Amino acid sequence: MAAKARGAFPLIVALAALTHVAGTAAAASVETSRDARIFELLDDDQNGNVSMMEFKNNQMLVFYILDRNKDLALTVDETFLPADVFASIAGTGGKIDTLEFLDIVDSAFKQADTNQDGLLERQEFVTLLNRVRNR
Repeated sequence: MAAKARGAFPLIVALAALTHVAGTAAAASVETSRDARIFELLDDDQNGNVSMMEFKNNQMLVFYILDRNKDLALTVDETFLPADVFASIAGTGGKIDTLEFLDIVDSAFKQADTNQDGLLERQEFVTLLNRVRNR
């Protein structure tokens, strides 16, 4: 479980980003805009925070979007994760199934909620994404 918790940040970012953007000023602007859109999509009630319930309501949608071959398991190619990070999450099975995915997403939310108020503010979400991008 500790390995899964450590891998939660990269998985969430991989799920949210879905595309790779190069490190130029224009790309940074695109990244910022995309991050804002993702946050708005997660914030179902548009109150400026993402609750655990909002996060959980959207996690399976993200899983199904990523699961391109619809086998209910994510491979390294479907997550956009570096191979070593993926391996630490997937373990010996070589795939992340739906239950593993749900567990990882819960851990990621808790780790990103730095003020422990049960909500992800926009800055906590952006900090989470930036922290993983800069690994």
